[in-house]
Amino acid sequence: MKKLKLFAATAVMAVCVALPKNAEAQKFQGQIVPFGAAGYSVAGILFTAISDGLNAVDVKSTKTPVIIGGLDYGVSDRFSIGAVYTYQGLTAKYNSYTVDTSSVVVTGDFKDVLSRQSIGLRPLFHFGDNDDLDVYGGARFSYVWWNYSSSRTDVDWTNIFEGFGSPIKFQAVFGARYFFTEPIGIGMEFAFGPTYYMNIGIHARFGGN
Repeated sequence: MKKLKLFAATAVMAVCVALPKNAEAQKFQGQIVPFGAAGYSVAGILFTAISDGLNAVDVKSTKTPVIIGGLDYGVSDRFSIGAVYTYQGLTAKYNSYTVDTSSVVVTGDFKDVLSRQSIGLRPLFHFGDNDDLDVYGGARFSYVWWNYSSSRTDVDWTNIFEGFGSPIKFQAVFGARYFFTEPIGIGMEFAFGPTYYMNIGIHARFGGN
């Protein structure tokens, strides 16, 4: 894992060194680009397996893709800094579930919610001279946390997330966004590391020189 992280960091540095001299950050210094996207993650594969298993025993479960929201700000002609939040969750609803606690049997409807969230900063280097196409590479440093809640009384997962390692995660990011009108565009990103490996979304741009 350390070798893979070192490779990703080296790749980011190589992209930065190779940037052309006419590189531009989101095409204009001072430009603000908010965006919203949906993506795929390794955790999503786990959520899918859990959901399939629950549905096989007549439990109604739903899961979300990685829901992503963020904003990038053009600091200079070739560099931006941004903030990104992500959420992904799994909800399971049990009908007529029986709980046996202290020799007391209770039957009712219960709900479990498992989620992963993160918030982080991402420095990006932008290159290319097309006013409508923004290609970039960079990194994201985020704080990741998991939550589990249940309306049942027979479960206690308070310590289940202790084995997930440090909550501080590194992610290498490579992407492009195309603005088909002056303020609105679409974008796609590929990434190595939590909390997604690909996303597609809507981007907007405001201000700038």
